[in-house]
Amino acid sequence: MVNRGTMSAFVVEHKTRKMIINHILAHPGVSFGIIKRVLALTDSTLRYHLNYLEGRNEIKSTIEGKNKCYYPVHKFIFEPKSESDLKTHRLSNTQERLLNTIQRYPGINQKDLIIRSGFKRITVSHNLKKLIDFGVVRKEPNGRHVCYHYITDTELREKIIKRLINKFLNDEIDEQTFLVLKRKLE
Repeated sequence: MVNRGTMSAFVVEHKTRKMIINHILAHPGVSFGIIKRVLALTDSTLRYHLNYLEGRNEIKSTIEGKNKCYYPVHKFIFEPKSESDLKTHRLSNTQERLLNTIQRYPGINQKDLIIRSGFKRITVSHNLKKLIDFGVVRKEPNGRHVCYHYITDTELREKIIKRLINKFLNDEIDEQTFLVLKRKLE
């Protein structure tokens, strides 16, 4: 019989599964469509790996409206307190379009983002703030302008590890859990 720690280490040895689980850890409640676009995977490849991870009890899925959304099984990473908490972790179509534009044009400023996306300034401004809050976009000053960048897998991993360290230092998770999750992210 395989113990839980061994199985978890085996699950994320595959490069694609590691990318998927890291993305779900960073964005609990992320939908199938967003994972597919962000990680540039085909439907069948993503479906296969999500089923594999769900079968190994690494992630769980829920149907929310028209979307199937994925969460890490480790509930201490994201504990929704209400239905509105669940909704805040799903990107709207506008946010997805802005995210795709930022991925295509790293370092794009807000003016160019407005032109390329076709959205009004207020819409872009509001949704950029949400994307930054979700942790998928970061902004950097560039002279008089602010540039926007998509947060890469490496940056996501570092961000998650920092979050785990804080949870460990604040006694929100135990040492064994911390080490298992840190190993998964590496």
